[in-house]
Amino acid sequence: MLRLTSVCVFLFSALALAFNSGYSLAAVLLLLASISLLWTRPRIGLQRADYLLMGTLFVYFFIYTANMFLHSDPGREYDMPSRALLAIPVMLLLRAYPPRPAAWWSGVAVGAMAGAALAFTQFFTDGVARPHAATSNAIHYGNVSMLLGMLSLCGVAWARHQSRHAAWTALMVAGCLAGVAGSIISGSRGGWLALPICIIILAVHYSRQHGKRYLLSALAILAVLVTMAYVVPSSPVRERTIAAMNELKSFETTGNIYSSVGQRFEMWRSAWYMSSENMLVGIGRSGYLAEKQEMAAEGKMNAVARDFTNAHNDYLDALVKRGLIGLLTLLALFLLPMKLFINALRHAAPQAQPMAMAGVILLTCYMTFGLTTTSLTLNIGIVMLIFPMVMLWSLLQDQQRRQS
Repeated sequence: MLRLTSVCVFLFSALALAFNSGYSLAAVLLLLASISLLWTRPRIGLQRADYLLMGTLFVYFFIYTANMFLHSDPGREYDMPSRALLAIPVMLLLRAYPPRPAAWWSGVAVGAMAGAALAFTQFFTDGVARPHAATSNAIHYGNVSMLLGMLSLCGVAWARHQSRHAAWTALMVAGCLAGVAGSIISGSRGGWLALPICIIILAVHYSRQHGKRYLLSALAILAVLVTMAYVVPSSPVRERTIAAMNELKSFETTGNIYSSVGQRFEMWRSAWYMSSENMLVGIGRSGYLAEKQEMAAEGKMNAVARDFTNAHNDYLDALVKRGLIGLLTLLALFLLPMKLFINALRHAAPQAQPMAMAGVILLTCYMTFGLTTTSLTLNIGIVMLIFPMVMLWSLLQDQQRRQS
């Protein structure tokens, strides 16, 4: 069973971007394997923090499905929050049979490189303006690519303590660069916001161990990388940044919403307006879509933003569809696990700290992605949050147990 969990944890990230729904294969295998716990009943030794994490996942599932039932939303809507419930038996399996850390770290690096290779092939060979690898669109590819890149960067600290530290470090650095490059070439500007935030978090943490020189060096490297990404010929960063500035200026001066930035502002404005109708529990997906049609017909919202099924912002989407209760539940899904990983980062043994940092970076990325897109209404979005969360937590707890 230990070999199975290690293989699945590796495949989860390794296949995430290179194959259509590649992340689902390993998740399904882990879920099926968790059924064996019903008769093997291994001694897991769960602690208070484990129950808190599982409770957070269950509450998210329960609140969101109850809200969907209240608003008579379509049956397919129940699919997304069910991922949080299904991750609980997977977490129990991984706590009982912890995978090898090498399986996790090599998986995120290979996944970032495989996704970037496919995206660059689409860009240079197939002429795709905004490559998306094997995902549904460029936004979600760019976000997950950045996520895998930042997780690979967390793995550098783990690699330094391995017997073949040079090879492992090279793999982690390659995964980081591939993930960032894939995000850049996708043109997904929202994902780029996570890069400086994650670098600063990593730099501040490790500067406490290695001195302020580490922080200054990290910030200098970040500045050089951003500058290089901006000034290289035909830079997607420069082109998309200039486009965003022009779109924002056009929106401010003329109210033009016929652009990516303009459409987002219109969706955010309308979602905030509609959320006042039922602030406590929201109006549901069906009510949200119906209200948008009415607002467009009455001239209260431009028709160009009428047919989008979400608010392109996780927080506003939760507020308008699920109300304050849903928004607070979403924040709990982010902040309670974040608190657990931060506590572990402060007090865990050195061997466990890279996993704790990866957990912090995972949640930081998703909280940042959610500012400009709606991640958790799509399979790739919620699966790439929930399952890495329980994988990293299980790896962290196993390392803690070994050290104690």
